[in-house]
Amino acid sequence: MKSDRQAMFGGTSDGPPAHEAVTSRVLALLAFSATAGVLVEFYDFFIYGYAAASAFPAVFFPGLPATEALVFSYLAFGAGFPARVLGAFIFGHYGDTVGRKYSFVINILVVGLVTFATGILPGYATLGIAAPVLLVVLRIVQGIGLGGEFGGASSLLAEFGAQRKVRAFWVSLANLGIPLGAMAASGVLLVFSRTFATTGWRIAMMLSAVIVIPALLARYRLAESPLFERIRHAEQTARTPSLAVFKRYSAPIVLLALVSAFQQMDGYVSGTYIISFMRFAGIPLGVTAVIILLSRIGDVLGVVLSGPFADLFRRRTVAYAAIGLTTLLSYPFALAIIHKNIPLVMLLQFLITFFGIGLMHGLAPILTSESFPTRFRYSGTGLSYNFSAILGGMIAPPVLAGLIGSDVIGRWYYVPVVYVIYCAAAMTGVRFVRETRDLRIDDLDEQEGRPPGDPRGSRDGLVPPVVSPRAVGQSGGPLGGTRGG
Repeated sequence: MKSDRQAMFGGTSDGPPAHEAVTSRVLALLAFSATAGVLVEFYDFFIYGYAAASAFPAVFFPGLPATEALVFSYLAFGAGFPARVLGAFIFGHYGDTVGRKYSFVINILVVGLVTFATGILPGYATLGIAAPVLLVVLRIVQGIGLGGEFGGASSLLAEFGAQRKVRAFWVSLANLGIPLGAMAASGVLLVFSRTFATTGWRIAMMLSAVIVIPALLARYRLAESPLFERIRHAEQTARTPSLAVFKRYSAPIVLLALVSAFQQMDGYVSGTYIISFMRFAGIPLGVTAVIILLSRIGDVLGVVLSGPFADLFRRRTVAYAAIGLTTLLSYPFALAIIHKNIPLVMLLQFLITFFGIGLMHGLAPILTSESFPTRFRYSGTGLSYNFSAILGGMIAPPVLAGLIGSDVIGRWYYVPVVYVIYCAAAMTGVRFVRETRDLRIDDLDEQEGRPPGDPRGSRDGLVPPVVSPRAVGQSGGPLGGTRGG
């Protein structure tokens, strides 16, 4: 048997046998590498979001009324969301054909370089209309890089931890870097709170060039996934996985996107839009930064607990509870802000972040990676999650900014209304998505009709699925979920 170092940082070209048990140390090293990279990428992402809420209106859209400038800033921020889908398509293709590792390395390099470039981009006063145009272009490229992140992290952790009894715990860590990156960004926002809207945001973005280096090196040393090595060695990879996954798994992609859209909406409303909402309510930026920073602890806690909860109560049960409780809390949360009840705002922000962001952050890689076979896992997980980013993150903040504007006292109720709408959509998705607690990762390859080692069938990914005997009689929905949940 290979040493932990060989299994983690490379071995033979074929990789370890897929049935070989992977030690906890190997998974811990992989989780660290994935988390470090995700942390860097989402640090960059959240710094951009904070800048859009506080700095970009004056730097790139001067002369416009405050509300219009803010809306345009959020639209520039939102340009990265469709680009994330394009990135998921591109990196998913190479991740499912060439390998998870190299796609995983390139996307972090792209995000780091683009964020640094944004930090040194002159404003409208220097470049005129070219400044906001270049801002949007850089944002699109950043989104393309970020779009390949989720599929890579989820696929690697799911495939290395396929045989673990606590698989959900390890897979949930694919998103642990998101709250850690958000905490780092919130910490920088706090440090530079007095100058963030003028020069602080530039310093924060340029820091990405430094912190990306160790994460990049850690990823470069990763080994390839054992399950992917098995299908690649047997020449069973799909020719065009990013296209074929739409034809074969369109329903799971849509349903999973609806589920994750709630978490995306909550993350960008309570973590980004809320900065301007609190500012119009009269809460200083420094206080807002402290509130958001402390709430990120709830995000980290939620991710860590999501795996054990998913194994104990089933994936769908945890999703129902998290979505429902967050929606109920959104009403008093908005009221507490307009009444400037800071202790209550802190408490509710923590709870909303724990349930709606943390638990759902952890559930997202679990549900998605367990819904697609190895040949399409990178593409399927990345596309479903990044579609949810469009549905939740791209739409909700500018809509709220347009509906509420600076009149947070008179129009605060739009915040819980948005939560209710996304709750209804997410609950629909949870109702029909597949329960995967009792499913083995290998079963997905068998049910897909192309079990690893079987030379039959075409390579286009359109082979009729074969349901294993164990799956018969356990379907609990149109997608064949297991009983209960």
